[in-house]
Amino acid sequence: MEEINNDNLKQIELTGDVYRAIIDALSSNAIFSVTDEKGDIVYANDKFVEISKYPLEELIGQNHRILKSGHQPQEIFADLWTTISSGKIWRGEVKNRAKDGSYYWVDATIVPVFNKDGKIINYAALRTVIDDRKLIEEKERAHFEELEKMNKFVVDRELKMIELKEEIAKLNEALAKYKNSEHLG
Repeated sequence: MEEINNDNLKQIELTGDVYRAIIDALSSNAIFSVTDEKGDIVYANDKFVEISKYPLEELIGQNHRILKSGHQPQEIFADLWTTISSGKIWRGEVKNRAKDGSYYWVDATIVPVFNKDGKIINYAALRTVIDDRKLIEEKERAHFEELEKMNKFVVDRELKMIELKEEIAKLNEALAKYKNSEHLG
């Protein structure tokens, strides 16, 4: 089977039917949307509607900020816009807020779409839900923090034991001196 690369991809005539097949393939497995150059949604697939819990008619014309959870630093989104508006692909993880107030994490890739003159006319976003992975990461983080607490407890206890052993040694030494002084006196 021949590997698909940019050279032989040029040989495929990208008709409307091919584009539709590509969109259908993406839509069956991922959240897919297209925005205009300002970031306003012009296309959203069924998975996007399902996960965001917004009806399609409420998504179209809205900016992706409608999903902003407020849990991530603004710098992430500034970097996103700097990257895509300069014609580069951005990839990152975003915590979104659905219409019902629930949250969901996505691994997102956003690609600028250019017209024949090289001007950005749209942005295509492909996202996969990563809630399960984020939950596992959170559990691992909590487990690690618990292990660190236990380790600190063991170390603190060991240090206390060393202090107690030193104190006992001093007391034994003082007791021995006392006993020796009784025998001498």
